[in-house]
Amino acid sequence: MLKSIVVIFTFLIVFSSCKETSKEKNPPKEKEVTEKKAALQVYTYSEMAAFMEEMYKEHKTIKRKLEAGEKIDSLPYNLLDLHTKTFTTPSDYDATYRQFATAFIEVEKLIVSDTSNALEHYNQAINLCISCHQIKCTGPIPRIKKLKIPIP
Repeated sequence: MLKSIVVIFTFLIVFSSCKETSKEKNPPKEKEVTEKKAALQVYTYSEMAAFMEEMYKEHKTIKRKLEAGEKIDSLPYNLLDLHTKTFTTPSDYDATYRQFATAFIEVEKLIVSDTSNALEHYNQAINLCISCHQIKCTGPIPRIKKLKIPIP
């Protein structure tokens, strides 16, 4: 009698553990549907948004170099693209944007030409980005602020 109880108990343990494994292998259908819907949503950047993403990544590299005491001898992007790339909303390319872009270009050039003050020029360029984005497109401001370099 004891042997049959042990056999039944062992069978139940094995059977219940198999059931749990099968649940883990087959996720709920609801989750599959949600994931498929999310996969279908594709955002494509405008030319300007893609260019600004590129500049953001390059500024992270410039920041690391400046913090390490390295000199920046060239900029890895074409600053004139600030005036030629297509915007998500074409009307955003207005007089205010053009003024900020022109000022930004001049300050960016100073990072390369006035290397003894490159850190200050770099932060000035980042501040211009923030100022323009406060007026135009506020979304990326928290990311842009992370590009600043604290000056002792």
